[in-house]
Amino acid sequence: MLAVRLLHVLAMALAVGGAVAVWWLARRSGVGESAVEPDAAVEIAGVYEAGFWAAAALLVMTGVGNLGSLAPAVPPAETDWGTVFAVKLLLVLGLLASSLVRTLAVVRCRKLNASTLASATTRTLRVGYGATAVSLALLVTLAEVLAHG
Repeated sequence: MLAVRLLHVLAMALAVGGAVAVWWLARRSGVGESAVEPDAAVEIAGVYEAGFWAAAALLVMTGVGNLGSLAPAVPPAETDWGTVFAVKLLLVLGLLASSLVRTLAVVRCRKLNASTLASATTRTLRVGYGATAVSLALLVTLAEVLAHG
């Protein structure tokens, strides 16, 4: 069981850390002396997308496994714990749906040429990865509430 929880935590660390890193790179894109080229930011975002979906799959599988280990003791939806859990599940579904849109935007950006990639692309990356990072942070907070009350 410890290995499952470790995988769960590591997958979330990859998801959150990667989203924050790509958001930060997108903010640095085209700014100042140490600017990141927009096409480099898009390529890094593409690499993150593969890692994100692998992490998301691990998070879902290990989350279901963790919940299964608690199955007989899971409080009903009418309790505070059950309400928080329902909110968390809805947020997970929303995150996965919006992440699909984000991934498709990155795929589209990867097909654009370098001259087209300027400000609209970096804005899209900033918004997409910023929203992903905030959503994941909220999920971590809800998980902490569920685990420790």
